[in-house]
Amino acid sequence: MLRVVLIVGIRSFFAILSLLAALKVTAQSAAVSLTPEADAFVRALVPTLNYGGAGAIAVSGVSATNASGQANGAFDSLIRFPVSNLVATVDSAIGSQNWVITRATLHLTEFASPPSALFNRGVGAFDVRWIANDNWIEGTGTPSAPATDGVKYQDLAGLLNGAIDASLGRFTNSGLDGGLSFNLALAPSFLADVRSGTRVSLYLTAASPQIGFTIDSRSNGGSSNWPALEITATARPNARIASVVKTGPNQLTISFATVSNWVNVLQSADNLSFSNAVSLLAVPAESSIVQTNFQDTVSGGTRFYRLSLAP
Repeated sequence: MLRVVLIVGIRSFFAILSLLAALKVTAQSAAVSLTPEADAFVRALVPTLNYGGAGAIAVSGVSATNASGQANGAFDSLIRFPVSNLVATVDSAIGSQNWVITRATLHLTEFASPPSALFNRGVGAFDVRWIANDNWIEGTGTPSAPATDGVKYQDLAGLLNGAIDASLGRFTNSGLDGGLSFNLALAPSFLADVRSGTRVSLYLTAASPQIGFTIDSRSNGGSSNWPALEITATARPNARIASVVKTGPNQLTISFATVSNWVNVLQSADNLSFSNAVSLLAVPAESSIVQTNFQDTVSGGTRFYRLSLAP
């Protein structure tokens, strides 16, 4: 006779097996707000110039105009955040790497009526992307004195990589002075970069030709209006096998719902210590829950199953 064990329980092979209940736990959580170590905007009309010290970053579509109706062309922006303190802080609050990111929010302060005629105005859509390349320099250029010592529009072709970079969402500015908050998509590559404890770069670009979105930057006065990336994390959840059902003479179907943003690993063994564990299935990290059924062929003896999580 084969016996099947779901980590903590033992049932007959001929029974339909399931856990009695899932434990309800109020997860410990932590939220950390990061300010940038660098930010800059770049302009399509002057691709060799830098504006890293302008006091603002901006996103502009090709048809947006300034207060006088003049078009200044497309603007894109880059923001880079250091995340080493985030990892240390969350590790201290929850446990070393024993946590999962549940929310990432980008906070920006809109400057609807910038005094410089360089900046366009208008409400529209823009995209936020995580980019893998952190190797760009903020620079010191201003609207009245652009420089060549930092990132420029012509550098974007070498910084952006469509095969690796990830979209974090499409959003709309308000056209009014004040703070705006945008909940970013939890793309696996973005999450992995945050958890790496190094640096994270975001790229903002127009999705509407009429958008003229000016944003306070880190070179503009006090830090209360600077861009900020707020990361919320909770304690690593428990993985749970929902059921094991006999579906054939020598076949069991193991069912479980994945834990989002983690790799879910199903293993089997013939002893409780799992010293000879065999990995049956690894479900890649996804931002949503995936209902999973795995069929295992068995021949006799005792079979133990374990579902675990990996970052």
